[in-house]
Amino acid sequence: MTKPTAGQWAKRIAEAQEHTHETIAGKRYARVPYGDEFNGSGRKCRDCGVERGQLHVVTCCIERCACCGEQAIGCGCGEVGEYQAQ
Repeated sequence: MTKPTAGQWAKRIAEAQEHTHETIAGKRYARVPYGDEFNGSGRKCRDCGVERGQLHVVTCCIERCACCGEQAIGCGCGEVGEYQAQ
């Protein structure tokens, strides 16, 4: 797998901003923007590069689950019943 170009990554960041909510087990949750999950976060996410206040790129290891607050890529909430990106 090749590393995305700067233009491709900018497109992924823009697409992430359109995915504002998730539905997990029938309940709708607002995604957690970068900077809201930790005090003292830097200006940009160290994994996906979004700026403070932006939504993380899908598969970012820093993003927190909107349902449980744990790491989104490993919490399991998306495996419990219905999961739908919105």
